[in-house]
Amino acid sequence: MLNKFKVTFFLILLLLLLTVSLSAESRGVKVLKSLVVPGLSQIQDGHNYGYAMLSAEAGIISTLFYFNEEEKLKAQKYYEYAIKFAHIEPGKYDDQYYRNLSRYNSSGFEAGGYNAKIREEAMQLYPNDPVQQQAYIDEHCYPEEYSWNWDSLEHRRHYSQLRIQARDLQDYGKLTMGVLIVNHLISGIDALRYTGKEINPQVYLDIKDNQPLLMISFKW
Repeated sequence: MLNKFKVTFFLILLLLLLTVSLSAESRGVKVLKSLVVPGLSQIQDGHNYGYAMLSAEAGIISTLFYFNEEEKLKAQKYYEYAIKFAHIEPGKYDDQYYRNLSRYNSSGFEAGGYNAKIREEAMQLYPNDPVQQQAYIDEHCYPEEYSWNWDSLEHRRHYSQLRIQARDLQDYGKLTMGVLIVNHLISGIDALRYTGKEINPQVYLDIKDNQPLLMISFKW
């Protein structure tokens, strides 16, 4: 998550630096400082609200790390819970596997099992072709090393709750990352405003399709 933030932030940083490249060097340096460390140029120029920007930056970063660490702990918790009560083998699994663990009582071909669902799909897709049915089953079913079998429905439900908690923390982290980017942008825009021509920026932060959405508009 943090690596994605770094790439996004530096791309935005490069874009904004290009907008000030034709201005005086001192102006560009001020904007650069504010983009990299929110509030820095403001503090140096005697604007006390820069301390609020700097404090907000520290608080946002602390919150971001908190959500990241809590998400890791929750992920480890539901992983260990699945080992104990669904009897999966210790190892590395993708998110789709963990999602299927929450949806099916087992990986087998019995009622309520994931492979039973795959077999039904194969029969629907190739109703008169046993060869294609078997090929579909072989391609999509879970082999023995990926098998699971929940001790009870209650255990599977509790596992699902742990997964939801981890995803919520992930969403909070994404939103916090968006706030972090906005804080950098507001600081840079403010430095650009008081060091040169008046601008009227508008910054919007939202979440769409489980992804943070950042929109910026300028009126020069």
